[in-house]
Amino acid sequence: MHKKLTALLMCPAVLLPGCSLFEKEESDGSGYRFTYTLTENPDSLDPQIARNSAAFTVLRNMMQGLLEEQPDGTLTYGVCSQYNVTEDGLRYTFTLRDDSYWYYDENKNDRIDDGESWQVTAEDFVFAFHRLFQDETKSPYREDFRCIKGGAEVIDGDASADSIGIYAQSSNTLVFELAEPCAEFLTLLCTPAAMPCNREFFEKTGGKYGLDEDSVISNSGFYMTKWFYDPYGSDNLIYMRENTANSSAQKVYPSNVTFLIRKSQEEAEAEFEAENSDIIATPHKDDKYNEINGYNVSSWKSMTLGFILNEEWEAFKSIDIRQAFSLSITRENFPDTDSADVVGAYGIIPPDTRLGTTTYNSYSAGNIIPQSSLEEADRLFQKGMHELNLTSLPAEDVLVCEGSVSEDDLYEILQTWQSLFGFYAGVETVPESEFQQRLQDKDYSVALCSITGKRNSPVSVLETFGTGNNDFGYSDPALDQLLLAADDARDLQELSQICRQAEQVIADKYIFLPVFYKNMYLIYKNTNRDINYDPYSGVIDFRHAKYYGS
Repeated sequence: MHKKLTALLMCPAVLLPGCSLFEKEESDGSGYRFTYTLTENPDSLDPQIARNSAAFTVLRNMMQGLLEEQPDGTLTYGVCSQYNVTEDGLRYTFTLRDDSYWYYDENKNDRIDDGESWQVTAEDFVFAFHRLFQDETKSPYREDFRCIKGGAEVIDGDASADSIGIYAQSSNTLVFELAEPCAEFLTLLCTPAAMPCNREFFEKTGGKYGLDEDSVISNSGFYMTKWFYDPYGSDNLIYMRENTANSSAQKVYPSNVTFLIRKSQEEAEAEFEAENSDIIATPHKDDKYNEINGYNVSSWKSMTLGFILNEEWEAFKSIDIRQAFSLSITRENFPDTDSADVVGAYGIIPPDTRLGTTTYNSYSAGNIIPQSSLEEADRLFQKGMHELNLTSLPAEDVLVCEGSVSEDDLYEILQTWQSLFGFYAGVETVPESEFQQRLQDKDYSVALCSITGKRNSPVSVLETFGTGNNDFGYSDPALDQLLLAADDARDLQELSQICRQAEQVIADKYIFLPVFYKNMYLIYKNTNRDINYDPYSGVIDFRHAKYYGS
């Protein structure tokens, strides 16, 4: 290790968003302190086990893997400076930059003047992947990397984690050996699970790695000086400062980032409304945020809203009745415009989902869900009712999570069910926590669920339906097999075909009935620029964010 001394003035923590460290003539947008509200506390800042969106956002700003995925799907260098892949797709060799540093400020005294920095090496990645595969780590991500040579054997309990195909050829040369080609391997290396872990620092934390401000370390744009969370308090936050140990090689524009920690989307939106935060990511469309009023609004159709039909409810034991309900939904009646908050959904995977730099739909054109047919819906409904010896359906409410969709968007569908099937359905809107519990308890007949991925990938969206991956108890061995096959796809074309088959398997069971593709929005004042956001993982990257206000 060596000590790297720099000095940086501090914008006082009490200043509101908008504090700039420099004079107004500063023209490159740097020096601003951004504030953003997380809707939950990070569950852990250990990249190999972190699960929630809050953790992913903080990690993106303080840690860096070999590669990084940009909003358009292109891959850029992170810690590595170059890489090559053998023709058979089984060996990846990465050369690491010699100006990428770990930084840790033990005293947290708001000045980078006595912290320590030391170089990120290939061994840091080897150690991270060994941890990823160790049983005691309990990482939820090792299945994602089972393509690594020996990975499947470790997962099956037939080998030790240190036998997997990753090794340091030198301090700055890292090699992966795969058992089978993996079309998404480079993209997977952009996820938090593939970030490095320094063995010496990890062991010094004494089992608390990633759990508090003294047990986290930075190798990217910002480092943490404060992580305060009281589950009964209201002033919870994470405070981060520019990491000048790394910003000379990869420029970081903001001087500070403050993450307010709140308990709900509603609280986050209230902070934005009160101008206590600079940015809001929200599924809610609000017309007052527009260009005329000085706001930049970006949107992505990154969610699929659909009805979950509870098979334990008597009528839905019949696949004919379930199919009838699907065919009765006139998806084509919903406006198909760029500005519409929701449009009709004809597949499981939302339209802004990518494979590489291209949308998934460009690989797999055509609808999974057929257009409505009220005549066929009526025929199938009568057939199912006869087979179940039912004469009518009891009145039920559709279970809806607060804020997911306007009741007006459901009105036409519910009216059709009433007139066609004699099914009188209202809407029961409940808070998210109750909604999730009701799903788990099977305490509903019809529920409107939002489906998206943990990353922008059709595989990630489909994994929501994998056995044990959802709150509504969906499970299908055929789908699970296709998800395993996706790990071994040799190229994106083959991967798209597997995903297409998986979509069809889900659609043909008529347990999840896609209804809408729904927008996710990112909103901020038009004085801000270059704020990168992933509407799937929920990650916001502030490292290149700029402010051009007065």
